[in-house]
Amino acid sequence: MKYISTISFGKDSTVMNDLLLKNDYPVDYIIFNDTLLELPMMYDYKQKVVSYFKERYKIDVITTKPNTTFEEWCFGTIKDENAILNGYIRGIPTVWAEPCFWRRESKLKPFEKLVKELIGDEKYTTYIGFTTDELSRKSQKDSLVYPLIDFFKMSERDCQEYLITQEMQNPLYNFFTRTGCGVCPAQSDKAWYEVWKNFQATWEFMKWIEKRLNQYECLGMKVKNKHWFTGYRTCEDMEKLFIKVEKQGSLFDFSDEPLKDCFCKI
Repeated sequence: MKYISTISFGKDSTVMNDLLLKNDYPVDYIIFNDTLLELPMMYDYKQKVVSYFKERYKIDVITTKPNTTFEEWCFGTIKDENAILNGYIRGIPTVWAEPCFWRRESKLKPFEKLVKELIGDEKYTTYIGFTTDELSRKSQKDSLVYPLIDFFKMSERDCQEYLITQEMQNPLYNFFTRTGCGVCPAQSDKAWYEVWKNFQATWEFMKWIEKRLNQYECLGMKVKNKHWFTGYRTCEDMEKLFIKVEKQGSLFDFSDEPLKDCFCKI
């Protein structure tokens, strides 16, 4: 039996891996599936954690990458003669209505491919970093194990406090309550405000994607979805909202927090 641990470098998966290694649980591989859309701070933090694991536990973190870029997939066309949307440009993932296609392309497929290369047809167990706050998300598959729930009995708050105590905090939590793709369409308006305010390159990338999809429509091509935000709001709409918020000095609340399924642990 091989043991594979997943890590996204969010607080839960980082704590899970540190505790597994510190307590000598079997870990053969640690895998990070890079979506290519993480915020710059995440990549900086990743390097610190990778170096720490290598120095203290003598284990590497293996990074996978998708076979294509997000923009190549976004601007590609749906090819399914039996589908109503055959021939449409894919556009931005419609994460509120269906599983995120970029998660599939950038996380699930590379993960499955790498595991096949590493262990072939051998059986393996995968560690998933769900906390005691996420009991309803547990799968009944025997091949999946949830150490933070079953071994360490830790909530999200426990994980946060652990990282503070160990001085291993991810600086992204100064801006967000959850981490994941910087452009994930399931983010709250509060999170989008932080992207606009503090991660301008990511925001400009989103505006470029939106502009190009609009250009395709102007040329008579059909686009499945050209909106990052709920309510068919554009980047321009959101910028007006954010400027208004700044002038009023008001703060967003967290009542519109995203679906947890969109910030993947694998």
